[in-house]
Amino acid sequence: MYRLRVLDAAQFRALVTMDDVIPGVKEAYSLYSSGRAGLFPIITHEFDPGRTDMDIKSAYLDGAGIYGLKILGWNRDNPSLLGVPALAGLIVVMDIERQQPVGILEGTPVTFLRTGAAGAIGAQTLARPESENAVVVGSGAQGRAQMMGLSKVMPNLKRVGLFDESVSSAEKMAAEVTPQYPWIKITAYPLSALEDRVRDADIVVTCTPSKKGFIKRGWLRKGPHINAIGADMPGKQEIDPDMTASVKVFGDSRSQVALKGECQHAVSAGLIRPDDITEIGEVLNGTKPGRMSPDEITMFDATGMALQDLIAAKIALERAEAQNIGTVVEMEQ
Repeated sequence: MYRLRVLDAAQFRALVTMDDVIPGVKEAYSLYSSGRAGLFPIITHEFDPGRTDMDIKSAYLDGAGIYGLKILGWNRDNPSLLGVPALAGLIVVMDIERQQPVGILEGTPVTFLRTGAAGAIGAQTLARPESENAVVVGSGAQGRAQMMGLSKVMPNLKRVGLFDESVSSAEKMAAEVTPQYPWIKITAYPLSALEDRVRDADIVVTCTPSKKGFIKRGWLRKGPHINAIGADMPGKQEIDPDMTASVKVFGDSRSQVALKGECQHAVSAGLIRPDDITEIGEVLNGTKPGRMSPDEITMFDATGMALQDLIAAKIALERAEAQNIGTVVEMEQ
């Protein structure tokens, strides 16, 4: 008989914050790029393209003693029709040594924090530290997560421009998050202002389900950083491939971003090779350089790895055990 701990969303949020997850995801990136963690092939499927899809991501972390998976579904219309998040799923954590499950967690809050942490690490590692002006495209849950992540690691951030296909959605997000970040001027803009705002930005974040590049080559001045968050399966796209080919590209997993991330389009067009992509874990480990000059344009292609979910889940499960939080199920062998 063994014990399995189950944590719901409220319990996870009570146990873990963005401040906890940022160093955890850094550890996951470092382990992956040093060969002490790995990914299994991703399973994805679009049930109704552009409206409903799913993915199953799985991984192992020898360095942390765990492996597991996340199954995640997305329905674009859930917030407006049902009043529930667009994303929903579960995370299962297994112990490598005992080969037994140790925990099941609701996936949505873990995804929120670990993806926001990924963007935070990309900006902290690659953006100019004096960056003051950011643009965030996408006002869903990930727009909020990216905003939270940036606020934790970019101390000089003073202005954020929010964009969405629906300007009312961007305005709603601006109204909701402004009280959380009183030192940052947060403004919603119509898409017609996107080019002008991008031209003035130090950091550009894209977190949409788009299948067409909308950030164009030539829009960026010298020195900004791009966090490309939205593309996580074949066909998704936010950045023009010509722009991807003209900047210094980093990714969470070289092989994964070349096949499923923003880089897939530039790779398939022959504009860049997978070997042109530096893993952010290599930068964190000191084996590859990051930004080389203030004028360089950098891009972090964050497709999302189950490693991030598992490391965040591990933090929560360890704290839950210490504090006797969650539901413990006795499982027969």
